[in-house]
Amino acid sequence: MTESGREMAPSTYNLRRLLKYRSKSEMLEMFDGQGQLVLIVAQFMIKLCSEDDPVIVLLKRLDHSAKLSWGYTHYNEEDRKLSIVFRSFMEELQVFFKVPNSMSTLSPKELVAAFIDFLLEIFEEILNLQLYFIHHVEDSIQSLKMELKFLLIFLGDTPSQPTELETTRKILADIEVVANETGSFLYSFFFSTNRISMTGMKQTLSDLLGNVELLKENIKKHCITVAKILPSGVTPKTSVVILSLVDSILDYLNDLMNKNDNRIFHLKDQIRTIHQELKFLQSFLTDIEVEKYPELEEFFIRIIDIAYEVEYIINSFAPVWYLTLRIPQVMEKVQLVSTQFQEKKKMYGAGLQKNAEYQSQQVSPQAQRPHIGDGKIIGLEDVQTKIKDDLCRETTKLKIISISGMPGLGKTTLAKNIYHDAFIRHYFDRCGWCVVSQTYQKRNILIDILRSTSYFNTETILKMEDNDLGKTLYKSLEGSRYIIFMDDIWNVNAWFDIKNYFPNDNLGSKILFTSQNTDVGMTALSSSINYPLRFLTDGECWDLLQFKVFNNEQCPPVLVDVAKKIARNCGGLPSTVVFIASVLKKLEKEKSLWMDVAKNITSYISKDTNDYMNMLELSYNHLPMHLKPCFLYFGAFEKDKEIPVQKLIMLWAAEGFIGKVKYWSSEDVAKQYLFDLINRSMVLVAKRTSDGRIKACSVHGAMHDMCLRVAKKNNFMKVMKDQLSIYEEHHRLSIQSRSTPSYSRPFGLHVHSLLGHLPDPSAFIFSSLKLLKVLDLSTTYMNLYNLTGSEVLAILRFLSVSSIPLSIESFENLEFLFVDNKEVVEIPAIFLNMVKLRHVYFSGGAQFSESLRIQATKSENFQMNNIQNLSSIFINDENDEKTLRFLPCLRTLKCRITVFWDSSESCYRYPAFGFLDRLESLSVSFLPSYVSDDIIHEVIDLHWNLRKLTLRNIDLSWKQMNIIGMLPKLEVLKLRDDTIEGKRWDTREDEFQELRYLELDAVQIEHWNASSDHFPSLERLVLRSCQHCEIHFYFGDMLTLQKIEVHGCAKSIEVYALQILEQQRAWGNEDFKVIISH
Repeated sequence: MTESGREMAPSTYNLRRLLKYRSKSEMLEMFDGQGQLVLIVAQFMIKLCSEDDPVIVLLKRLDHSAKLSWGYTHYNEEDRKLSIVFRSFMEELQVFFKVPNSMSTLSPKELVAAFIDFLLEIFEEILNLQLYFIHHVEDSIQSLKMELKFLLIFLGDTPSQPTELETTRKILADIEVVANETGSFLYSFFFSTNRISMTGMKQTLSDLLGNVELLKENIKKHCITVAKILPSGVTPKTSVVILSLVDSILDYLNDLMNKNDNRIFHLKDQIRTIHQELKFLQSFLTDIEVEKYPELEEFFIRIIDIAYEVEYIINSFAPVWYLTLRIPQVMEKVQLVSTQFQEKKKMYGAGLQKNAEYQSQQVSPQAQRPHIGDGKIIGLEDVQTKIKDDLCRETTKLKIISISGMPGLGKTTLAKNIYHDAFIRHYFDRCGWCVVSQTYQKRNILIDILRSTSYFNTETILKMEDNDLGKTLYKSLEGSRYIIFMDDIWNVNAWFDIKNYFPNDNLGSKILFTSQNTDVGMTALSSSINYPLRFLTDGECWDLLQFKVFNNEQCPPVLVDVAKKIARNCGGLPSTVVFIASVLKKLEKEKSLWMDVAKNITSYISKDTNDYMNMLELSYNHLPMHLKPCFLYFGAFEKDKEIPVQKLIMLWAAEGFIGKVKYWSSEDVAKQYLFDLINRSMVLVAKRTSDGRIKACSVHGAMHDMCLRVAKKNNFMKVMKDQLSIYEEHHRLSIQSRSTPSYSRPFGLHVHSLLGHLPDPSAFIFSSLKLLKVLDLSTTYMNLYNLTGSEVLAILRFLSVSSIPLSIESFENLEFLFVDNKEVVEIPAIFLNMVKLRHVYFSGGAQFSESLRIQATKSENFQMNNIQNLSSIFINDENDEKTLRFLPCLRTLKCRITVFWDSSESCYRYPAFGFLDRLESLSVSFLPSYVSDDIIHEVIDLHWNLRKLTLRNIDLSWKQMNIIGMLPKLEVLKLRDDTIEGKRWDTREDEFQELRYLELDAVQIEHWNASSDHFPSLERLVLRSCQHCEIHFYFGDMLTLQKIEVHGCAKSIEVYALQILEQQRAWGNEDFKVIISH
């Protein structure tokens, strides 16, 4: 048997479908449910065997036979053939009931663990079947199952690689023997076609349990004598250092010390010591400038190793005796590391520098980058003209202009064209050029500039001392109008180190940066101008490809279509076009060869020898330590996918990527991380919210390829696009193939995250994945009400599902819950116990359960303390409103309301929201009722802290509009399908002082009377489906206004918008835009 990956695994669909019908299954099975056990073995077998293995061929034959049999209701010849094939298949299964033979990709320990997990899946199904003949031995089977689970725990706590210690090798061999004996037991009694002997089953179980007890005694001796000197087996084999993970584990240990857990009650002192030592080491190393002391990186690894180890031992639900042995050993280990670090610290004394950034890889100064162009500018002509105009505009003080964008957009090519431009050479007295790079040397920069601007020969310049270089440069530029091009500047410190050598003689001198970081120029000089480069259009890519491949000749007609497809697949990146052009130039001009390139561009640009991919990796290498895992996480999403920012930052937080910052929430810190990645041109903004915030982001295809390449090289994550393995060693798994076998499941002793197109979760045994922190089942649309074994997911922090599972109460560390429901669900009372839950989203709506409402109305101590975001909830009566009052931390609320009877005031009214004093964003949709007309002049109570308000389908009185207008912090207002009293809106001078975004969508209004003074901060106005509205006020001189959008409105509104455009342009607002659509 060999492990292999395939595009499409053998299917068991027809057999699975047939076994659901008793009339068909009973002719195959010796007992009810035996076919389900066979299917479990089939899925295990599929992961192990190659396509041409005889047993796989037999499985295909069996599934085809099941398909033929399916069409008949009565016993027939196809049924007889199916029975024969089924029994033949059963006989072939015996070989799979022992630990698989050695595989090159897996260690012996991993093979044994995968086999035990397979046995546990069979035991789980046997117990679920409630078979009549195991009634007298069911307790023994349960005991054996628990013992096998412990063996998995132990295997997860041992090194993955074989050890030279004879005792460890012997323990692993003994576990394999017990596993094989258990496999033999299962095959003999549950997969045999013979009659089952209950006496034999009872005796075999007794012998097995006895052997396990002997094995456990040997494990105890091993733990006492050997375990504490072995390296941990739980730390991921990755070179991506994530020190912030220790923060989340420290929080977990702190919770543990304050918790009544009988398992660890007698170990709290040791856990407290581990916590204290880890906190000391982590807090100190967070600020160390490790690039100056690379030997300290060892301590990063060891601290993370210990943190993972203690988390694994406690959260694996190990028996008390095992915890009692292992926790003190971990305590000794962390104390030893702390002592060693203290000694190392003394060696450096006060020399340890403080710096928040960490760089694990250095590149040589003035590193050579791949040549991606020969000066030909396509698609950048307009920006080149604008930059030249800015450079030659008369100014006095020194001015900085920067060209920014991701690698490969043509920043250097554009700068070189400007540098060599004849008019630029004529306008400036001196033109200088230098390449800065990631790890620059001040001397080299000064030498480059002097060589290109002065009359000194190279030999003289190279002989100068460092101080003389700067003085000489200053004197050579003094009294002249100069321009200096600083190419590939990564950090503004490079400018600060040399800025004093550039005289500011009020002659209009300029400095031009090219940088991947958009904020380098602004940091260097607040008045600087930045030109972010855009991606090329498909047409521009085609023009550039033609030029690079055919020079001034035409592309042969037979190749035009495929060549245009290649150009489109380059993703608008000039460097990709240039690289692929070099590939095409070496090929024969045959359509089939070019079509292969069109289909496999990613494989070409991802090759190890590809200079461009290596250049992209420089961007990753230059990231500070805390941003590296955040960037690599984009590989968990499919290529070209827009990723909701809200979900992304919650995933980062759940993974433990977000470091702690005093007075900041983890989500706010995560947003800052995202802004930093965007400023570094590594992440793109895909969508913005109405108030300009980032709603969705993405990474360019080339960046995504680099991301996957680095993630794979560093063992950060495994992205699966074909068949699953029997064992996954990575902590993070992303399944990006829709062809993954539906009933196959991933398994690994240390899997922390599962995302993507997951197999059917109803087939999961979650008890084998008890270390999960992230579980994203959002792409799996089925009823997940009961997830087998999920009650052990105690450290789960992020969950995305299509329904609320019964076991959710066990998820005591859950912080982020996304429910992609199709129908309205009830929020159960068990949410009260989930004290860490902060963000809850129901795409199909939710309502408070009756038990929750009762507790909210009768209990004075009732409070769901930490929920900050809740969407989307129904508020149907006063008890719902009372329940809402016990959510004091709400910052964002999306709800659907109706009119209800207020028993205390004896009237119908809208729900109130003014008691939510932390609420910043409120979205309300009104559901009409038979009493709606009775309250048309009532108002919705709102708190003054609101920053964003959306109202849909509500009758708005003038009083209500005045209340909204007086909200002092309101920045965004969206009115959709609403009716304003009298269909008239008269605003006042003291209203909407901070409003930046206003949207009127199908609002029933005929007259809007206002003055521009009423909206002094307005930046964007959006009008949709306003067919009968007359606007009576002047927007023309409102200089804050940036854009007006008119969609499906009356012709008069379109004309009005165009008049405003003319007026704004007349006032000099060249950036003002009007968008009109019908």
